[in-house]
Amino acid sequence: MKKRKKRWLLPVILFLVVGLVIVFAVQGRRAKLTGSGPLNQEIPPNAVMKVEKGDFQKTITASGYLSPQQSKDLVFSVSGRVVTDYLQVGRQVKKDEVLVELDSTRQELDYLQAKRAYDLALINGLEREIKEAELNLKLAEKNLTATKLRAPFDGIITRDLVDVGDYVGTSEQSVVGTIIADGPYEIEVKISENESPQVVVGQRAVIRVEAIPDRRFEGRVKEVALQAVNENGVVSLPVKIVLTEESPLLKPEYSAEVEIIVEEIKDQVMVPITAIFNNRGQEQVMKIVNNQPVPTPVVTGPSNGFSVVIREGLAPGDEIMINTYQFAGNNNSNPGQRQPGPRAGI
Repeated sequence: MKKRKKRWLLPVILFLVVGLVIVFAVQGRRAKLTGSGPLNQEIPPNAVMKVEKGDFQKTITASGYLSPQQSKDLVFSVSGRVVTDYLQVGRQVKKDEVLVELDSTRQELDYLQAKRAYDLALINGLEREIKEAELNLKLAEKNLTATKLRAPFDGIITRDLVDVGDYVGTSEQSVVGTIIADGPYEIEVKISENESPQVVVGQRAVIRVEAIPDRRFEGRVKEVALQAVNENGVVSLPVKIVLTEESPLLKPEYSAEVEIIVEEIKDQVMVPITAIFNNRGQEQVMKIVNNQPVPTPVVTGPSNGFSVVIREGLAPGDEIMINTYQFAGNNNSNPGQRQPGPRAGI
């Protein structure tokens, strides 16, 4: 008789244990979804923020180096010995101002001889002879003018490579100096092909120069290249940014980081992206109601990777949890990772 009791008692006990496990599991699941259990806990004040409206900016970041909008190496088209040198590093000059002069004795003689030959051809020469004399005169005049090297544009002398008495030639290696344009610097950056369609001429940019960490400089998109470049399989589009302000602190070749503002939204409800979690395809936040966190569906808008615009679901003054890591984990999502829902923003 005792053996029979033991045989039916054991299955009953197992049945009761399994039943209790199922009951507690169901209650725990309901607690997560209704606000009791894990949600019914005290929330630290520093884990909560009040929702406010603000200005939203979406930017594209790139880096490059400061360069003048114009730069030119100064080279003579005729050879000779330097008799006058007005080059001086740091000196500001105006367009067409004489910078260096060569001994022009040979060129002056050639010009006078060509002028005499042309005058005689006009009197006694045939049409062919007149034309030849005219071309020789123009060539002689051009060579005489070329003995004076003039500034091609308003600018600043950055290199002085000659002195009075030096002999200079006409090759590309015979550079006598360098001039850069006197004006705002520009930066050429490369934008990835995926982001390049968002960049257009005229967009505002913020420039941070590594050598001047406590300053921010304003700029704008000056030029968007018509053709992309392919470097070892990486495709990008060259874009030029021009600074809209000047400073004596800025120097050519300083490294700089550029933020191109490709989208600006004013007076919108915004929350940290870590406040968003995904529950079965629906983006939600934990809204604080009666000191308790309540899952609240929201419709999101654009995001810059740090903040996200809230189109619907929250109003200024609402309080939400800043980081919903534990709730995102309960819904098989990662903290701050926005899973694409049916109405998710970009």
